[in-house]
Amino acid sequence: MLRKRLKTILLVFTTLLTLMIIVGVVSFLSFKKELSEKLEAKKYILPTEYYAAPVSFKAKMLYSREAVEDLLLKRNYRRRNIQQSLLPGDFLTGQPIECATRMQVEIPDTTSGCLGFSIKENSEITAGAHLEDTIDKNIQWILFTENTSILSVHLGIPARTTVDVSLRPPLLAQYIGNIPVMQEAVNISQIPPACLNAVMAIEDTQFLEHSGFSFTGLVRAFIKNVTGGRRQGGSTITQQLVKNYFLSSERTYKRKINELFFSILLESKFDKDQILEMYVNIIYMGQNGPFQVIGFPAASQYYFQKAVSDLNLSECATLAAILNGPGVYDPFRKPDKAIARRNLVLEKMKELKFISEFEFTAATQIALPTKAAAKASETAPYFIDAVRKQLRDLKMSGEGAKIYTSLDLEAQQEAQHALQSHLNNLEKNVKSIKLKKEKGHHLEGVVLSGDAETGLISVVVGGRSFRMTQFNRALDGHRQVGSIMKPFVYLTALSQQENENKNFSPTSLLNDEKFEIKYEGQKWAPENYTQKFYGFVPMFYALKNSLNASTASLGLKVGLDKIITTANTLGLQSPMKALPSLVLGSFEMYPKEVLQAYMTITNLGQKPNLSFIRKVVDADGKDVFEHVPQRTPVYDPIDTAVLVGMMKQTVLTGTARAVTLSGFTHPAAGKTGTTSDYKDAWFVGFTPHLTTLVWVGYDGNEPTRLTGGSGAVPVWVQFMKKTATVYPAEDFSWPEGTVKMTLSPEQLEKIGAVKEEEDRQPIELIFRQGTEPSDL
Repeated sequence: MLRKRLKTILLVFTTLLTLMIIVGVVSFLSFKKELSEKLEAKKYILPTEYYAAPVSFKAKMLYSREAVEDLLLKRNYRRRNIQQSLLPGDFLTGQPIECATRMQVEIPDTTSGCLGFSIKENSEITAGAHLEDTIDKNIQWILFTENTSILSVHLGIPARTTVDVSLRPPLLAQYIGNIPVMQEAVNISQIPPACLNAVMAIEDTQFLEHSGFSFTGLVRAFIKNVTGGRRQGGSTITQQLVKNYFLSSERTYKRKINELFFSILLESKFDKDQILEMYVNIIYMGQNGPFQVIGFPAASQYYFQKAVSDLNLSECATLAAILNGPGVYDPFRKPDKAIARRNLVLEKMKELKFISEFEFTAATQIALPTKAAAKASETAPYFIDAVRKQLRDLKMSGEGAKIYTSLDLEAQQEAQHALQSHLNNLEKNVKSIKLKKEKGHHLEGVVLSGDAETGLISVVVGGRSFRMTQFNRALDGHRQVGSIMKPFVYLTALSQQENENKNFSPTSLLNDEKFEIKYEGQKWAPENYTQKFYGFVPMFYALKNSLNASTASLGLKVGLDKIITTANTLGLQSPMKALPSLVLGSFEMYPKEVLQAYMTITNLGQKPNLSFIRKVVDADGKDVFEHVPQRTPVYDPIDTAVLVGMMKQTVLTGTARAVTLSGFTHPAAGKTGTTSDYKDAWFVGFTPHLTTLVWVGYDGNEPTRLTGGSGAVPVWVQFMKKTATVYPAEDFSWPEGTVKMTLSPEQLEKIGAVKEEEDRQPIELIFRQGTEPSDL
């Protein structure tokens, strides 16, 4: 009975094999030309590569030598001594005398030490040049002071002073079309033999002997499938390569036939090393959030945080174990299955004499990797979204290009953490918000940050998690701005005369009283957040405390159309109507345009050109775009400086005083914003080096009952404490024609600026020369 059944199976198999040969010949002829072209070119699909901004060091930055050493060690740089040569990926440190000798220059007496490094990147070597000479030219140097700051930065030997020194830009993401991937192609010489042997041991022991397919493997798989055993594919490494690169993974006999003959053609075109090299570069190895992990090099970085060339036997066996079923043998999520499969790979390697008994035992004792905390994994895709939209605006496809972005990964991570932790805290501890969460309403937020001097945006957090929602609120969220509109009202006033003999100044008095205005059949009566009015107050007091009544009165006096012109000039482009409520921000803006306008204020009236991209290199290696910082003077620097001086008081003694009370001591200015119905909470604050915007609210426009001070300021503080404090604690550079003046509590009382006991403290303000008070 068994013999009869086996004869039937053999007859069916022979018949099917004959049909496969006939169909295969037809397929072979029809696809030969297309396949040959791909194979002759050995063409991988080129992904678009996105790089984060490099870590850079400049004079006066607050880095200690130990902090830079730690940063380099975490990136697997190798420590060398002061006498040794530096190869790419090496660094050294030294004392002042040693530094001067090695750098071949005189160094200042205030130098406490130096650090030199050569980035992990092979520079081009000109013909006839000595390798050591070329490397010396690319050594980057940092000199440190005794107070843990950077004294100066230099390049080469002899060392010459430069503006900054940088590490290599880290690869952030790759896309093939719209599919996010992690992929890096390397030569087979960079793959450890242990990895190649592990793959052959578990996937295809006859790889070096067959011509593309294994007849015995096919028969074995066929019998298993027909007799109802565990379904098997019988695929060789060559067939797997064909399936992954040229064909779909559908389970049909036609696809299997094509796979068989394509494998034969592949083997006829390339040797075993070339096939194995292609295979380890394109095999699917798992999922890192939205990113497909493709190939051993990318998998090595994802699972072990190291280059594939540095993998040991156990790690190679782990990767070979994973490739059979990345979801089943994921060492992070299913360690028991992963370690059993890894040990099976090692057992197979031992049976094939690839490794010794000692090596087998040692490798099986090594623990599996633990997942490293991914930097900004939840929100970095928002930045990529911004970059892709900018590429579209530039009319660049980006296919196969290298996109060097301005994303600061460390800062993005800090912004993500600050926003998520604050929103989680609110949803846990604020009763009304907690109840909304229980009904399925989740708070959302935005963090945007960048360098006003260069216009490069370094942080884009468009929501709590890109995985949960791809709506990029930082770019596409159109929200009411509330009181962050007020600085444009005050700036407009500062450019005008209060009366015939006097310009507006920070101490000009405004009447904070209840009033009502009628327009278009409506009545409008602005009220203050405290539900009370303060009488006559100086301009700076009204702005720092965000008083509505006095601001509205000022706005109507200076002219609504003029305020719109000021706002447009600084960077706000969304439509605005000249209605009274304009002065309190009763219209919608995109966060990016708000950041643009506040960066212009940071620059004291110079409008920067914003970009998420530093440079684009196309697939042919040509530079097709490079961001060139431009700051266009659009507003009087003196008036803007006077405004910034007033906005500093918002942070020191006003609605954002929590910034100072929290221990943030760097000079900063800003403005809180709360919409009248409590649907939006804003804070935009800036130092001379960094401008940062925060928004908190619900996508469905439900009231949060949060103010800018309670909803947005805590996020800003937590973020800026980590990122802005690497820069020196320098004040703004006040332009010529300004006067800095400190008013005592007694002087403040004379002008109505002491309404509460906490107002009794000295206030520093900036005045246009000639407008400072002389009668106090």
